[in-house]
Amino acid sequence: MNKMNKLQMLNEKLGIKIRNITVEDYPELVKWWKQYEGKGLKIPKSSMLPKNGLGGFVVEKNGSLIASAFLYFTNSTMGYIDYLIADPKYREDDRQDVLVQLAAHATGVAVKGGCEQVWAMTTNKKLIQMVTGKSMPMEVLPDTYKVLYVYDKRTSRLND
Repeated sequence: MNKMNKLQMLNEKLGIKIRNITVEDYPELVKWWKQYEGKGLKIPKSSMLPKNGLGGFVVEKNGSLIASAFLYFTNSTMGYIDYLIADPKYREDDRQDVLVQLAAHATGVAVKGGCEQVWAMTTNKKLIQMVTGKSMPMEVLPDTYKVLYVYDKRTSRLND
């Protein structure tokens, strides 16, 4: 059985559907981001997202959006997944499994698109614990790396 069939089987087991983001989904994502804003998340403008906010995926379960992620293709063979997020109100036991499935889906799209390496960052401690030391399709790197916000037009002192 190939990897795509395994992913589809897991999606069916979880009762989820992963699809491309549409314009209609975007307002819901903004609501989620606003709820996480006080926890260090900077809300991106659509122009900062791939394909002006349409270059990502959402997860639906029982007709409701429950998670989202954006896939950045670069001018190299590396891809990047960011803004991996779940609806703050979605608290089912499968929440972390859904996020892993979403990241795996985005990774599959990146690989089909020519990427030789795909990486993502998260502050989701439960997701990190779930992946650490397990036979998962991803690994957690040592936490010696820190993210440096070098420039953000909306908040930079360079604009003064």
